[in-house]
Amino acid sequence: MAQDVLDLSGLQTEAINERTTNIDRVSTLQMCTIINNEDKTVADSVTPCLEDIARSIDLLVPRVRAGGRVIYVGAGTSGRLGVLDGSEILPTFAAPPTQFVGLIAGGDAAIRMAQEGAEDSTVAGKDDLVALGLNGELDSVIGIAASGRTPYVLGALEYAKGLGCLTLGVACVSPSEMGRSGNVDIMMAPLPGPEVVTGSTRLKAGTATKLVLNMLSTGTMIRAGKTYGNMMVDLIASNQKLKQRSRNILRKVSRRCSSMVDYELDDLLARCDGRVKLAIVVAEKGLSVEESREQLEMAQGVLARVIATEDDVQVKKPLVNGFKRHRSVLCIDGGGSKCAAVVGYSGGKIGKGVAGPCNLTDGNFEASVEAMVTAAREAFKNISKPIKAVDGINSSIESHLSDDAYFDSIWIASAGMDRPGMRERVQAAVTQSLNLDKLVHMQITNDVDLLAAAMARHPEISSSLVVVAGTGSIAIRYALNNNDITPKRVARAGGWGHLLGDEGAGYAIGRQAIRKTLFSLEEINLCQRKAGLSPLELKILNFFSDTTLGRADDVRNIDLLSNVLVASDDKSAKSRIAGITQTILDSAGSGDAEAVEIIAQQVSDFVENTLSRLLDHQSHGYIDPAQCGLILSGGVMLHSVYQTIFQLALAKRNIRFSYTEAVPSAALVGVEYLLASDAPLPLQNGTS
Repeated sequence: MAQDVLDLSGLQTEAINERTTNIDRVSTLQMCTIINNEDKTVADSVTPCLEDIARSIDLLVPRVRAGGRVIYVGAGTSGRLGVLDGSEILPTFAAPPTQFVGLIAGGDAAIRMAQEGAEDSTVAGKDDLVALGLNGELDSVIGIAASGRTPYVLGALEYAKGLGCLTLGVACVSPSEMGRSGNVDIMMAPLPGPEVVTGSTRLKAGTATKLVLNMLSTGTMIRAGKTYGNMMVDLIASNQKLKQRSRNILRKVSRRCSSMVDYELDDLLARCDGRVKLAIVVAEKGLSVEESREQLEMAQGVLARVIATEDDVQVKKPLVNGFKRHRSVLCIDGGGSKCAAVVGYSGGKIGKGVAGPCNLTDGNFEASVEAMVTAAREAFKNISKPIKAVDGINSSIESHLSDDAYFDSIWIASAGMDRPGMRERVQAAVTQSLNLDKLVHMQITNDVDLLAAAMARHPEISSSLVVVAGTGSIAIRYALNNNDITPKRVARAGGWGHLLGDEGAGYAIGRQAIRKTLFSLEEINLCQRKAGLSPLELKILNFFSDTTLGRADDVRNIDLLSNVLVASDDKSAKSRIAGITQTILDSAGSGDAEAVEIIAQQVSDFVENTLSRLLDHQSHGYIDPAQCGLILSGGVMLHSVYQTIFQLALAKRNIRFSYTEAVPSAALVGVEYLLASDAPLPLQNGTS
């Protein structure tokens, strides 16, 4: 039975601490020792929450990078801790002054003097957030309540959740009203136990709460590029203490600044508006302030991506018994039907691995990561020979795996990576599962971005369309600018997902064929059709049936719909519907006119409603197809029948590209691209 929100008797924070019952009758030194011993348990109470805290940080980072706000909401001690944590972000990490906001029940006056009764209004919590004009897509709300039941906080979280904000909860009891409300995406509940003074949650509960909030905000700022190593390179030198700290950081990080005297460093900082990170780039790269600012923006504010030097590269390439090891890369391509991985070495050796479906859009994060890890391990196993001797050292793949896995670069691509926080979650999970060196350069992108790497094979063409037809379909225009080797997205069309209609894709083709068969079965059952099912319809019926039926068999009692939607296997209905497409394509290849008609209709819709929008003269980034490349991929697109029909559809519309390249293995293209790069990829859509 749910605990009444006004009943405090069952809360862990209100329990009697048997170890402190005589605290008023011992010496002062004994009293302090008792309190200190109780405080020692607080940090350990946060340990079970680390996974939830890490997930919260990964979800906060993309929102904060996009300018979203983080709003702390609490009452009493909890509210003051939120205000404190939010107010310290500006001087420490140079975040905009309005990005981290602390709200306390009763308003700012409650920071210094308790406002009794202010915490008991759910409406007040909502109203205080309404005044901020929340953006559900960008803003995040952290509800803080030691008891997990403060009405002010519960009201705020309910309102924020209704807008689509990321909602996080911090309490020191479990289970809690906050956790059971359904209005919190992630609940963090350290349990420090009964207080030294019963119910005084400003003590152990307050300390535990501060530890969690410190970790959330600091971790978010680190992931957002606000530090270089453990140094606060994003601070603003606004007072004498911070000015001296800024000078120390400049001398430590920048070799060019190491010999500068104070007034030279102060002049550099003044030109950079007191921003240390910007000053480091100006000094190290020899660029103007504006050019340095642009480079930081391109690197999403991560200093390490801008000032990487040859020395850095050498440090990140450890030696094996004193000898330089092979340049090695890993590429993982997650798809709706399978996950493929390729390991490549500079000596020419490669290994390929395949695992089950990996599509983060389906919502099964753990299964998708498992497929990535399995495919990567299979790729290791499938390297046929040991790595060639390097300066007299023989190194087999088994010995390579016995230590922390090392790569110069890793590229992970899958549908669903564009969702908030997904890249960070995938990076953390794969790094842990494969025991990777945390310094490895890792690019994490949408799967279509990986295909754009094929543009490197045609350096004379600066613009290409990547067109994919697999379980889903999408078309994206990419461009190479100046000397930048990383293709950048210019415009996209389609890719809405199977529920909203990815025309020309495997799911759409399968659905159309199944619908046609269902119509025919209904007509037979309604006695509106005397003829039996067509050969293609029979193949579809047999595909979803345990028995094999012929044209003469009675099909009136076959429940095709149930067989499609509720099957005994472990595949989703989406996978089963898309899975019939291979049968339809093969039938078309054998001359089945009905199958050809279905595919031709889907291809025509795909070209007309998706691809043609990128080829419109008024489309953003339009390039004449004759000066543009066409990169094709996806299990459906790569079928010879589909590709032929697709090319005929283009010819019918007089659309001709400078080159057309079909890519059967995006992971192999990614490895080729990474190995051809002299330095790690500059990041465009990924994380490092």
